[in-house]
Amino acid sequence: MKKRLSILLSAAMAFSMLSTAAFGAGTSKSSADFSDLKDLDASAKAKFDTMISAGIFDGVGEGRFGLKDKMNRAQFAKVAALIFGLKVDTSLKASSFSDVSADDPANGYALPYIEALRGANLTDGFAQNAYNPAGEVTKEQLAAFLIRGLNKDAEAKSTAGLNDPTVSDWAKGYAALAIRLKLMDSETDGTFGGTSAATRELLVTSSYEAKQQYIPGSRNTNEPGGGAVTLTMDMPSYDITGSTQAQVKSVLQEKTDEGWRIGAVVKLKNTSGSAVRIPDYELRAKASDGTVYVLQSSASNPHSIPPQSYVELSYMTVIEVKTELDLTDLLWIDVDQNVYPKQETLLADAPIGSIVWRGKDAVIEDSALLGNWGVTFSVPGESSALKYTASRLNRQFTGQAPTYIVQLIVENPGSYTETVPDFTLGGKAEGQTFIGKRIEQEPVTLHPGERKYLHYAVTTDLNTQLTAFYVLSPESFLKQGQSTPIVYYTGRIGFRFPSSYGTPMALPAYEFGKPIAIDSLSQAVSPQLGVSLMSLDWFENEGQSFKTAVAQLKFKNPSGSPLSVPDLTAELQNAQGILYSGSRTASSVKEVLPGMGTVVTFTFTVPLSEDAARFTFRLLEQQGQQTYKFPVAETSVAVNPPAADSTLLTFYPFELKLSSWSLSAVTMANPTTRAYTFNYKFKMDLDVHTTDEVIVDPGNPKLYMQLENSEGTRIASKVYTLAGENRLMSGSQIINFDNVSSDQLEIPVTLKIYETINTPAGDAKRLLAVLKQ
Repeated sequence: MKKRLSILLSAAMAFSMLSTAAFGAGTSKSSADFSDLKDLDASAKAKFDTMISAGIFDGVGEGRFGLKDKMNRAQFAKVAALIFGLKVDTSLKASSFSDVSADDPANGYALPYIEALRGANLTDGFAQNAYNPAGEVTKEQLAAFLIRGLNKDAEAKSTAGLNDPTVSDWAKGYAALAIRLKLMDSETDGTFGGTSAATRELLVTSSYEAKQQYIPGSRNTNEPGGGAVTLTMDMPSYDITGSTQAQVKSVLQEKTDEGWRIGAVVKLKNTSGSAVRIPDYELRAKASDGTVYVLQSSASNPHSIPPQSYVELSYMTVIEVKTELDLTDLLWIDVDQNVYPKQETLLADAPIGSIVWRGKDAVIEDSALLGNWGVTFSVPGESSALKYTASRLNRQFTGQAPTYIVQLIVENPGSYTETVPDFTLGGKAEGQTFIGKRIEQEPVTLHPGERKYLHYAVTTDLNTQLTAFYVLSPESFLKQGQSTPIVYYTGRIGFRFPSSYGTPMALPAYEFGKPIAIDSLSQAVSPQLGVSLMSLDWFENEGQSFKTAVAQLKFKNPSGSPLSVPDLTAELQNAQGILYSGSRTASSVKEVLPGMGTVVTFTFTVPLSEDAARFTFRLLEQQGQQTYKFPVAETSVAVNPPAADSTLLTFYPFELKLSSWSLSAVTMANPTTRAYTFNYKFKMDLDVHTTDEVIVDPGNPKLYMQLENSEGTRIASKVYTLAGENRLMSGSQIINFDNVSSDQLEIPVTLKIYETINTPAGDAKRLLAVLKQ
C-alpha cells in the first residue's frame, strides 16, 4: 500500500515570527536538560529552546531528547496540532480511526491530536479508516505538510521538481520548494532523501523555520479577501496597431477646487523585433453621461518603444465641472487631420469603472481586492513576479504624531533577479488616506528564491483609527513648459488593519543566559553571533519619582574573526501593552573578539508605580534618518528578585567574595587648632573573579560604597570600577573614607555596597550588601 500524507489545509494557522502565542503554556525546560543536545551550536540551541519551552517538544526519556530517533505519525500529529493552533479536546477517549486507541501504551496520548488534525481536514489518514500512529513519516511527506501549511501548495505544484530518484514523483515540487525556502537541506550525498524517515531533529528545525516564515492570518478563509489566494489584478491588453498593445496601469479621478483632475497611465508594448515610435492617437476619458474628455500627453513621455519591450505613458487633464463625475472608459482614438472633415477611428475601448482611483477619498470596497492582514499580494501594473506579505506592525512616535511601521516580506518566486518597484503604503482612515514612505532608501534586489524585508512608515494624526493599508503606486505628469512634475498616487488593492494589533503575544518564559533566536531575515546581527540576555534588575534613582530597569545583553563570537557589536536598541513591554524604550549605555568596546563575548547594557526609565514582575524584552534594529525601529527578537523575561544580603556580591559578569571585613573609626587631632577630624577605615579580604569570558567597558559596572550613621544619613562614599585603572582587585585591601561630612564621631556605622550605572536620567544603583559595624 502506498503511503501518503494527504493534507487538506483549511484551518487558520496561528503562530507568527518569533511568537509562540498559539503553542499554549510554556515549560521550564530547555536544551540544557537533555544530554544529546549539549553539543548543538548556539543557533541550533536557540531553535530547540524555543520549541521546547513552548511545550511542543519534550524528551523521549530521562535527560534524552532523542535527536536522531525517527518520528512516527503519532508524534507528528501532536506537533502539527500545536504549531497550527488547532483546538484539541483532551477529554476524547474514542477515535474515528480504527487503529487509534487511548489504551495504546505507546501512542494513545496522541488520540486527541490525531482527531484535531482530522477535524481540521489536515489529514485523511494513512488508509481507509486507519491512521497508522506507529508508522514513520518520511522526509518528503514532512516537506509537503510544511509547504501546504505555509499556503504554498499551488507554488509547489508549479515549481520545477527535483531530478532526484530518492523523491517520489508527487513530492518533487514540494522537496524543491522546501530546499529553496530553507525549511530542509539535502543530504551529504546531494540527494534529498525523500523516502527516508524523518528524525525528531529534522521535525524541530523544519517546524521552527516554517514558523519564522508563516504569516499570521494568511489562511483565514472565513473572511473576504483572506486566505490562500494572492491579491492581484489582471491587466487586459488592447491592440492599438499591428505591433503595439496597450494596458491601463492606473486612472485617477480626484476632486480639485476648480472641479476634477483626471490622470491616466498606460503601458504600451512593442511586440515586434525592432523599435517603433509611439503611435499617433488621442487618449480620451469617457464619463457615464456620455461626455468625453481629451487627456494631454506628459512632456516626459517617451517617443519610441524598444523591441519586445514596453514603456509607460502619462496623461492628464483638469476640467472645471462642479457636478459629480463617473468615468467609465478610456478610448484610444486615431484622428486623421488630413481629410475634411477630420476622420476619427476608435482603436481600443478599455472599461475602467472598477479601477478609477479617487485620491484621498478612494475606498476599496471589492472584497476580492481587500484582504485580511497577512494576505499575499502583487503590485498592480508591475510586470514583476515579486510577492509581498505584511508580517508585522508596530507603532512609534515621530514628534507628537504616531507612525505605524509596516514590515513586509518580499519573495522572488521567479527565475530572474528582480528589483522591488517603486510603491508605498497608505494608511486608510475614515474620509482620508495617509501616504507612507519606504524606509529602505537603496534599491532592494532579490535573486530567485530570495526573501527580504521591506519597511514602510505611515504617519497619521493623533487619535486616528486606521482601518486598512492600501498599496499605492506613485505617478507623475509633466505639463508642457513646466519643469516640476505633478506627483500623485493611485491604488487598487490593500489589506486590513490587523485585528490582533495591541494584544500582547504569549511568549515562552526565558531563562537567563540561554540563546535568543534572532529573526533569520534580519541583517542586523551576524548569524555567527550568539545572543543571550544575562540579567534584568531593578535599580533605584535616589530622591526621584522614577526607577530604572537594567538589562545586560551578551554577544558571543565563536568564529575565527572579529565581529562588530550589533547596533541594536531595546524596549520593555508590560502585560498592559505599555512600552518603555531602552537607552544603550555608551561603551568603548566596538568588536566581539574571536572566542570571546562582550556585554551591552540597556537602561529603561519607568515610573515608581510600575510593579510588573515580567516583561516582554524586545531587541530592535534601526534604519532611516528618523531612526525607525523594527523588532528582530523578543522573549518573556522575569525581573530578578532583589539581591540577598550576603558577602557574595554578584553582578554580571563579576563575583566578589568578602571572606572577612572590618569597619573602624580613626580620630585625629590638629596639634595647632586642637580640632578633631574623623575618618573611617574599611578593611577587607576580597576575591574578585569573572563568571564568563567577556569584555566589559571599563566604566561599567561600578561599585558604590556608602557609609551611613545609625539614622541612615550618608556621611561618606567611595566609587570603584572593576575594570581599567583604579579597579578593585583580589587580596587584602583598605579603603579610607576621608570625605566624611560629619563633625563628630558616629558609632555605629553601616556600609552599604551598591552596583551603580550611569543612565540618561542620572546615576542608578542596586543594593548588593549591607555591612553593619
